[in-house]
Amino acid sequence: MNKKYRVILVSIIALLTVGMSACGTKKPFLVDSNPQGAMIVATPMEDKVNWTRVNGLYVFSETPLGETPKDVVVNFSKDTETIHLTVEKRGYTAAHSVLDLNAAPNLSFDLERIDGVSEKIFTKDELASENYAILPPYVGVYIHSGVGNLDKTEFSVDISREVTENISAELSTVVDGSNKQMAYINMDEALSDEWQNFSDRLNSYLLKLNKKRLPYYSLPPLVSSQVKGFEPFLEKLTKQPGNDRPYLVYAWSKCVSETTGRKVGNVVFGILGAATTGVYAGMGQSFYYDPTAFNPDSGTLTILFVIDAKTSEVVHMEHRVFADITKESACKKMATDIGKFPENDTKKK
Repeated sequence: MNKKYRVILVSIIALLTVGMSACGTKKPFLVDSNPQGAMIVATPMEDKVNWTRVNGLYVFSETPLGETPKDVVVNFSKDTETIHLTVEKRGYTAAHSVLDLNAAPNLSFDLERIDGVSEKIFTKDELASENYAILPPYVGVYIHSGVGNLDKTEFSVDISREVTENISAELSTVVDGSNKQMAYINMDEALSDEWQNFSDRLNSYLLKLNKKRLPYYSLPPLVSSQVKGFEPFLEKLTKQPGNDRPYLVYAWSKCVSETTGRKVGNVVFGILGAATTGVYAGMGQSFYYDPTAFNPDSGTLTILFVIDAKTSEVVHMEHRVFADITKESACKKMATDIGKFPENDTKKK
């Protein structure tokens, strides 16, 4: 390797190593609250990009740390760095604090009670004894094509619509008599059109929710408070025949599907990568080629939301992963899995 480029490479590696592995300054905090049992959430300060670690985790977004009282160790990568803490509990006003190296090591928050807001929360144990109706699912399909510099991922409206229809049909078939706790929702044409009108806003709100924080938000996460038109929609929905079930299940999915061309390209580049490495090794050169850059990238992430049909509160969330559901077999597998809810979930305890 040319000496000039060798020096540049070594310098880049050194800089990256220093940036990623710098110890910084560790400072322990004891975070408590009155009442106890509140969730502690760490958030990076706005407009600041840093490498702050809290309890060993890099904090790039809202990060739940656990209930009070709890020891929290912050690793400040520089003396001017700060981290934002939120302490929240259902039925109480959330408390906030900004931590830096000069902050007191013992933090105690007196949480103020919110009148009229119940502290009672839906527990996972209740899943097994409830009855559910499945709302029409959402599926967004992204087509992954090209390799190397030509790699790209694009949203497909047509394929998304087709797969959504397929999974809806599979779900309605799967739950028909096979699971007495589950039923596919019944909507007339007018109600179906109404659903389509606010489904995007529904997705936007639901995807902002954090599974670990769900039972701790100061106010219950009510869809009707954030999505205009959802409350009257629920009233009409529950009056339609067969929809008299206390809870609704909504499946949001993001599917990434590889094109055939990309799959072929992966194989070709994999062979070339191995061959190139061997050639340079034979010449006494050290040449690094990372074949994982061309590894297949496909699959489906699904988030199930359980919504109280009377209040519109989101009472439960869970994540599941499936293969590429543009394929019939994977589509059927996903429908079967969701159709067994909550049986599949209770087995994970």
